[in-house]
Amino acid sequence: MTASNWGLLVLTAALFGSSFSFLNIAVEEVSPLQLATARAIIAAAILTPFMVLSGRQMPKDLTNWMALTVLGVLLAVIPYFAIAWGQTRITASLAGILFATIPFFTAILAPTVSSEPAISGKQSLGLILAFAGVILAIGPGALLHLGAELQGALVTLMAAISYALGNLYARAKISLDPVILSVGQLLTGSIMLVALSSVLGGSFPHDVTTSALLAVFAAGSIATAFPVLLMFILVKRVGATRTSLLAFFIPAASMLIGVILLGERLSLLDVLGFALISGGALWFARSAPQPGPVINTMTQKKE
Repeated sequence: MTASNWGLLVLTAALFGSSFSFLNIAVEEVSPLQLATARAIIAAAILTPFMVLSGRQMPKDLTNWMALTVLGVLLAVIPYFAIAWGQTRITASLAGILFATIPFFTAILAPTVSSEPAISGKQSLGLILAFAGVILAIGPGALLHLGAELQGALVTLMAAISYALGNLYARAKISLDPVILSVGQLLTGSIMLVALSSVLGGSFPHDVTTSALLAVFAAGSIATAFPVLLMFILVKRVGATRTSLLAFFIPAASMLIGVILLGERLSLLDVLGFALISGGALWFARSAPQPGPVINTMTQKKE
């Protein structure tokens, strides 16, 4: 984890962290499925021209397109809908806490699809410290509402698990260019979401206010297109487990965005929580082994 990789991690977290605010505004007027569909389409529309202008081309073989379709399900269809649906029932704070479980699921699942070993005692301490920091910064009281909002919490947790699986699967396809991975999963995800929306969700509403439309566009661009590309770059540079540390910085980034843009004030608990998040993430990254080669089951079957 070099300084440039830490900087990339924090920037990606800040962009992802802005999504909760945008989604909270948009979901008041747009259904979760329509919001997920619009988010994927906007992000794909932004990244596809960038891919073309950069001279890259989408793969032409069926194997890679199947892999991109799997990524579309894990990193677009499931999480975009689950997050939007969950935020109709839980607060953004609780959603942030649940998203901090991504490193746990990634670390637990990583040995099953890669040569990365199971987490050590040192790494476990880092995860515990960072997760405690998230709870402290967001506010322990947010957890008290879990019983009344259990459905929303469980669906949001499903999004966290899906992101963990998607990051690991992307690691398995590390030979593909990050831009190709980004565009491919957004294109396949958009197609599937459009199909689902046409069958289940109806058309996009025509009486949406300007603020909701801007929130939808921001969710697809600022909070999706750009951080998705940066996330794949991180996966390629430092592996899926370290990239999952994004989950610890996203809630903190959301608070800092509120301070800078909305004039909100940070409490002492906020500062202490952010210190725990940073310290735990740094401890985890320094004690984690270098990412090893990933077991490619498709290649093994061919051989």
